[in-house]
Amino acid sequence: MTHRPRLLTLALLSSLLASPASASPWTLRQGEIAITAAYDQQWASREYLDARGRDQPFSLNGSYRGSTVGLGIRAGFTDRLELEVQIPFKLVSYTADPVILIAAPEGAEGLDHYQDNVIDLSRAVQGVGDIRLYGRYNLLRWPLAVAIEGRLKAPAGYDRPAGTFGERPRNAQDFLDNIGTFVRPENVRDDVTLGDGQLDLGLSLLLGLSLPSRTFMRLDLGYDLRFGAGDQLLGSFKIGQLFGPRFLAYADLRVAYAWQRGRVIGVSVAAIDPTLPATEYGGLTNLFLREVTLDRDEMVMALGGIVRITETVEINLGYQRTLWGRNTALVQGVYVTLGVRTRLQQFEPAPEPTADVEVDAAPEPEYAVEPASAQPSDPGPAAANEPDDLPDLDD
Repeated sequence: MTHRPRLLTLALLSSLLASPASASPWTLRQGEIAITAAYDQQWASREYLDARGRDQPFSLNGSYRGSTVGLGIRAGFTDRLELEVQIPFKLVSYTADPVILIAAPEGAEGLDHYQDNVIDLSRAVQGVGDIRLYGRYNLLRWPLAVAIEGRLKAPAGYDRPAGTFGERPRNAQDFLDNIGTFVRPENVRDDVTLGDGQLDLGLSLLLGLSLPSRTFMRLDLGYDLRFGAGDQLLGSFKIGQLFGPRFLAYADLRVAYAWQRGRVIGVSVAAIDPTLPATEYGGLTNLFLREVTLDRDEMVMALGGIVRITETVEINLGYQRTLWGRNTALVQGVYVTLGVRTRLQQFEPAPEPTADVEVDAAPEPEYAVEPASAQPSDPGPAAANEPDDLPDLDD
């Protein structure tokens, strides 16, 4: 029998939201089914607004919190083809200090004006986020694992993001010409959202290498066609090491880059000095306007470990952080994923032959664990002044 190195026996642990980086070139065998249940907690108080790579605090003491419970299932339809579906249930909240942006007109009663014009960006929303479907076809399993992945991301009916005061105005000049009409408490729209509210179609090449030293490496290269947003180039690199029979440590670095400009979804009111207290805003003097799109760049690092509890049950624990971005929050998060794999009875492997039966020897199947982190592209709001950038929240 040909011996090939294997890592953990459960090749399924996927991310909370199953970003493209969570895919594996080691597809399930025919009849194998993998089920995952995951929990993710994310938080942020800083953001990246442009490509300079410098983060800044959310204005108005803004703070983002998000949690997700994700359910997923993968099934091997042949020894090379597997399909997957993932559904996230999300709770997202954003808090910030209330602020007055419109000065009281001369002769108006101050108290009544302030009560009618307090802008409060604090919100919370919960529901089903983006549903993701995957299909993977393995081209080669040894010595290098190679697979092709196609994927679909579709919103589940939540309110889509918009500008700070809704889809209108659609440009900065319209906003300036009609400030009194748009800057109203009842017009605040974009404090939190469960996703970008648009459709994605993606294709990736998945590569994996498992070494005799019980080390594995993964490289994914992909492209997302984003309807209503700029298309993205995707990349991910993972490396992991197995220690003993039951623990694997891994590191993951992934990048998403929007090389196109998508359509403008509204105007966002941003702060010139995000550290300025709400009491010192002085109307519109601390504000500048940004025409908002859903385009987003990010580089995310994750560190974690996978523990094999039994031959068919594993748990994945990890931490992730945004290292750089544009139009996204500096998100930190922790995640835990429980994975269970089984095989349909009719596809159980044949029993070992007795000594008097001659059969052809078959190579030992190789399985590689998938140490995937929670979706970074679901990062939190891009700012207290720009919560419409609440995600992909990636995965």
